[in-house]
Amino acid sequence: MIPVEMPRYTSFKTLSDGSTGYYWTCPTRYRKRNCPYLSAALGVNLSQKDLHEAALIWNERLDGWLKEQSPFNEIDISKFGTVEWLVNSYLKHDAFLERVAEFSRPDYRRVLDRVCALEVTRSDTGTKARIGDAKVSNITVATATKIYTAFTEEGASRTAEKVVTYCKAMWKRMKPHHPEMFRQDTPNPWEGVTIKRRAKAVKGHVDRSVVYAYASKAVEKQRGELAAAAILAFEWLMRPSSIGAGYAAWTGYRGKSAPDKIIIGHRKTSERAEHPLEYVDEEGNVVELYADAERILKAIPQNGASIVCQRNGNLFGDGTRLSHEIRDFADKNGFADFTLDKARHGGMTELEESGLTEGQGRALSKHRTSGAYRGYAKDTEKRVLEATKRRFGIEDAPVDRTVSEQAFRTKKGQRSE
Repeated sequence: MIPVEMPRYTSFKTLSDGSTGYYWTCPTRYRKRNCPYLSAALGVNLSQKDLHEAALIWNERLDGWLKEQSPFNEIDISKFGTVEWLVNSYLKHDAFLERVAEFSRPDYRRVLDRVCALEVTRSDTGTKARIGDAKVSNITVATATKIYTAFTEEGASRTAEKVVTYCKAMWKRMKPHHPEMFRQDTPNPWEGVTIKRRAKAVKGHVDRSVVYAYASKAVEKQRGELAAAAILAFEWLMRPSSIGAGYAAWTGYRGKSAPDKIIIGHRKTSERAEHPLEYVDEEGNVVELYADAERILKAIPQNGASIVCQRNGNLFGDGTRLSHEIRDFADKNGFADFTLDKARHGGMTELEESGLTEGQGRALSKHRTSGAYRGYAKDTEKRVLEATKRRFGIEDAPVDRTVSEQAFRTKKGQRSE
């Protein structure tokens, strides 16, 4: 019996523990046309509302892709100069395609389509007007503020913030290409919208001891893929989406091209990171930098090309299946509230506790901006204590950290016994 009403392209199955898992799968006819969205795990024991919301994301992505593939998907010139025309132009323009990663593009389409569909009351006539039909030149700061307020009143504060961010970028990037369509008195009306402050939930973090205790338990229970995921998130600061999508391959771990490194990819920023696994000290000895992490990696089976994959070799994919399994295993094995996000945030916090400069931390995490990097490290007791000690000129016994440039050069193929 189907437990709930199933949205388009979704299915369910009973898992080994008796729970019900829900999945979204792209139809074969679209897979054959190279659709970038293949499948995703939506969650376990979902309510009707949660299932519809989880499936809606993937169905909207698929619908957006299908619309782009249609030979009849041309801009409606009868709406030339309107907000809807601007949105359609922007989403096809290099100003958008070269700056926004493919995985994030459906979210822009979803948010901007909601802006176009929004109806607001006109101050002059008191009638309702659809934003998508309004001329770009008629959008003032007051209008932009009305749009933002309409979303916040619906309780969608995060979406409201996205509306301002996406529209501000669209106005900025498209005005040089169509200057005659924009207001001259207010170059970018979205710059004048005041974003309301809201209490943002602070994500927690776990320290090194917890991460390795979790990983060891996962190896013991023959869930090596979960152990590897935790290590990749903590040590090499990978996002859960990058891990699940296979951005850490076995060929990048002590591969032929770099036998002394692990090479990973950061999906969100398209950055490639090469992390040294060892260095040569002044006496010529090879010093392993991630001995504990490598112990875990060497203990897990290679089920596929990716370090983290299912037992059948398939990736966990773009959905939340990997995160759900990480959390489910944690709950059943005494690691309350352990998540991949917390493991990564723990790694970022450790960078700051170690006293690294921001430049050094960003070199490891591959964050492009200071703002993005600074939000991860938590104000732990250790960080506060170290800051207080420095304030009063109290220093621990100095540690000789001077190592020559030659000492950090790795020897290809050399290993410690």
